[in-house]
Amino acid sequence: MEKRDCFELLSAYLDGEVTANERREVEELLSTDASIKTLYDRLLNLRQGFQTIPIPSSGKSSETTIEQVFARIDRRYHLNWILGGVAVAACVLGAISGLFSGNSFRTLEMAQTQSTTEITPTATQTAAESPLMVALNNPVIEIPKTAIAPTQKPVNKVN
Repeated sequence: MEKRDCFELLSAYLDGEVTANERREVEELLSTDASIKTLYDRLLNLRQGFQTIPIPSSGKSSETTIEQVFARIDRRYHLNWILGGVAVAACVLGAISGLFSGNSFRTLEMAQTQSTTEITPTATQTAAESPLMVALNNPVIEIPKTAIAPTQKPVNKVN
């Protein structure tokens, strides 16, 4: 029997999860094999050690912990409301200061239409006087043509 199988069988034996046949087999192995007996003693000591480990008790009751959690949630909720109120107050303050500043007439100006005589361009107006010039067929800068690579035979081509 392999060592791994013995370990699993001994572990199941200690947990009380073996059948009657497996129990007889483990008891026979314990009486005949010293290495399995040593492994059994180590597992038994380990199991007893785990059972005797003191469980750390928390200094606070669960009710106290729950109250602290809800207090922190309430604090966050109130903090969000306060930050939102500060943001709204800043917006209102900015709007009020914008309305009563010295430049209020400039911000409230409306576009006014010009008379039709000023809008129509004269026939003598040239392209250089125009603030916007679109050159579709005659570009302002000449665009150079791309160079065409000479056709050569590939160097590594075998004929």
